[in-house]
Amino acid sequence: MKIRTITLLAVLTLTSALTARAHWYEIDYAKSQIGFLSKSRVVNANGLFRKWNFKGKVAGNLHVVGDIAIDCASIDTDNERRDKHLRSADFFDCEKNAQHTFRIKTAKADNATPAKATKFDLTGDLTIRGITQPVELSLKREGGENAFVLTGSVLIDREKFGITYNSALNPIDKIVRIDVKIALTKKSEK
Repeated sequence: MKIRTITLLAVLTLTSALTARAHWYEIDYAKSQIGFLSKSRVVNANGLFRKWNFKGKVAGNLHVVGDIAIDCASIDTDNERRDKHLRSADFFDCEKNAQHTFRIKTAKADNATPAKATKFDLTGDLTIRGITQPVELSLKREGGENAFVLTGSVLIDREKFGITYNSALNPIDKIVRIDVKIALTKKSEK
C-alpha cells in the first residue's frame, strides 16, 4: 500500500509539472516609455524616444536577459528644430550611431519571491554614441502578478558618453535624467 501511494504521488507530481504551462512577460509598448530630462539655464529639454524595443526575455520568475535598443532618430522633444540639433554630431550623432543600447547584466528583486517584489535593481551597460558605461537602475514595481509596471530613473553624465556640446547663451547641465516606464503582461505558452 505504501509503495502504491508513493507511486501515485510521484505520477501526480510529474503530471502536474508537465501540464503546468511555462509563462513569461511581454512588454506592452503602448503603455511603456523611455524619456529624459536635460536641464539648462534658460530652457529645459525633456522628451521621449518614440521607437525602442527589448530583445530578450523576461521569464516567469522575472529573470531578465537581453538588450533594450533605442532608435536614436526617434528622439522627440516636441520641438523639431531642437530634435534635429539633438540628432546631429553636436549631441547623439544619429547618422553614425543609429541605436543606443542598454544591455542588462543583472536584475535583483527585493524579495526572494520575485512575484512579490516591489523593487528591482538592474545593472548593465549603457551605450550612447558608441561609448559604453556601466549603469545601475532601480525600478519600482506596481501591479499584480499578471500585469505590472516598472518605473525608475537614472542620472548619467552626458560628457562620459562624448556629448560635450554646450552653449554660451544657454549652458546645459552635464547630468541628464533618464526616465523608464515598462508595462509588463504575463503570457503563457500555448
